[in-house]
Amino acid sequence: MRVLPWLKKPFLALGAGALLSLGAQAQQTPAAYPSKPVHITVANTPGSSPDVLARYLSQRLSEQWKQPVVIDNRAGAAGILAADGLAKAPADGYSLLVGADGPITILPNLQAGLPYDARRDLVPVVSLGQIDFVLVANPKTGFRTVADFVRAAKAQPGRINYASAGNGSPQQLSMELLKQKTGIYVTHIPYRGGPLGMQDVIAGQVDVMFIAVGPALQHIRAGKLVALGTSGEKRHALLPEVPTVAETYAGYRSGTWFGLFAPARTPQPVLDAIAADAGRIVQTPAARADLALQGIGATGFPQRQFQQQVSAEYERYAQIVKATGIKAE
Repeated sequence: MRVLPWLKKPFLALGAGALLSLGAQAQQTPAAYPSKPVHITVANTPGSSPDVLARYLSQRLSEQWKQPVVIDNRAGAAGILAADGLAKAPADGYSLLVGADGPITILPNLQAGLPYDARRDLVPVVSLGQIDFVLVANPKTGFRTVADFVRAAKAQPGRINYASAGNGSPQQLSMELLKQKTGIYVTHIPYRGGPLGMQDVIAGQVDVMFIAVGPALQHIRAGKLVALGTSGEKRHALLPEVPTVAETYAGYRSGTWFGLFAPARTPQPVLDAIAADAGRIVQTPAARADLALQGIGATGFPQRQFQQQVSAEYERYAQIVKATGIKAE
């Protein structure tokens, strides 16, 4: 349990308005955090990479804080439900979100009338990790490489379909970028989470999809999925035999990142406590090694750096949405 710092010396020259403001903040900032269970919402289904990361973090935070840290999976609507729930939660540090670029930086550029304003209602606390995707196909498609997939898509425009974790998800944007680079047209089928879409690719209901390496790895090794290419700048450590998409189509790069978010107006001392503890956990050598086995690159960037990253990603996706012409479906 962390005891937050209090002002140690009085300021004799404070005016009446400043004193009232200081008193109000003191009432909002608890003397000890946390003093009750903390809830972390995950905008993805169980078994997804952000869920794995959240559960890893929650276990270790619970041990350190001596309080339960409860994971609430709230998948659906590409993360809108989870982000909106956090935006409307009390700003006291007991409601957090493992958020990613989908509901934070992609959808605000893609869809008007969201029930929350990501830049106004949510505050980045600390970055947690980042991942590359792998483009997988059902073995019955006969695809063995990205070039095989592209040739088939060009020969049969719209007949080949692909799954994603939902409209406006990073997986959809990854395919939209590939479509733009190669000039193909494939049909989008959104799901309420990456693992759900992957199950239909395995079952042969869908042809291909971009998905995080971690959830797909066992199915690739079992022959249930064929790995066509990975989305990073270099080959993935867990799939070194699989070429990157960029080895065939130069300049291609996609992936996603995850971080902790809190409601706006959460007291800064509470944010500092959360950021320090969560960042320290994911930066340990043990955490880096454990998460790497799940295809997750641990980060742990502090709040200011994470805020800059989120702001830059917002602008980057604004340009991607404009360039690809992608529309909310």
